[in-house]
Amino acid sequence: MKVLLATDCSDNALAAADWIRQWKTDHRVDLTIVTALGDPAILNPDNMDHWFPEMLLHERTRTEQHQNQLKSLLNDRCQSIDTLARSGHPVKVILATAEDLGIDLIVIGAQGHSAIGRLLIGSVSDSVATQAKCSVLIIRPPEQPSATESKDAPNLVIGYDGSSAADHAVEEVMSLSWQASPQVTLVCVAPIYDYLLGTGLSPDALINEERIYEAMKQRAEETVQQVKTKWPTVTSKLVHDSRIGPAIIDAAEQANADVIVVGDSNHSTLDEILLGSTSKYVLRHAKRSVWIARK
Repeated sequence: MKVLLATDCSDNALAAADWIRQWKTDHRVDLTIVTALGDPAILNPDNMDHWFPEMLLHERTRTEQHQNQLKSLLNDRCQSIDTLARSGHPVKVILATAEDLGIDLIVIGAQGHSAIGRLLIGSVSDSVATQAKCSVLIIRPPEQPSATESKDAPNLVIGYDGSSAADHAVEEVMSLSWQASPQVTLVCVAPIYDYLLGTGLSPDALINEERIYEAMKQRAEETVQQVKTKWPTVTSKLVHDSRIGPAIIDAAEQANADVIVVGDSNHSTLDEILLGSTSKYVLRHAKRSVWIARK
């Protein structure tokens, strides 16, 4: 499996590297560590000639030290480790590197997401998760790290709606050779009508709502039976809610999940502009690490 660890030499990047170190799977990992250096194109060329080369040299030295630290941390976990340091905007560097190398999974630390931070849609982790063509894992360390040793396998909550993207998310998680069976919960949200807006209460509306619920329940049960062939402890949780993203996040909090997994279909440029999808909502509002699975 080809994994790209995107690092900016911060504590968030160290947390992302530590997740890879603790990843209890027999999958062979070929890791590339990439760091984006300064981008002279965004600076004023009239003022940068005398100091930018010195700054770039300092950044390269700092990056080399940081990447060597990560290599020492991950040497025993990975089959191979390469390091790259490229000048340019971080998002462009990460996405271009992932495409050039045929990366399967990008791992990146999340930036802080306070109430104000959630409004800032230009963050590196957000942009990478939104625009990448491969799967992306955004690491958010727990607010209160456990003093005990890491678990053999994580507690996963998978947002499941019966779509092909959701099916792929399940398949991707199952394809990884976990050393121990993870605790997996499929969270299925059957949408309900917003009665306050007058779109419900009619007999036809209630019947349709019940049909959706029963169809979702049947699809979830079928998927659980499929997953149980590999992981006997998998369960499903079916909820009625008009807000799919918040319902998944609430379920993850109740389950004390380590990672929320959501499927995301191949997207066009228009999809990157529309910020209301479930995967993007979960990415921006969850307090947990988020795995966005893409074909």
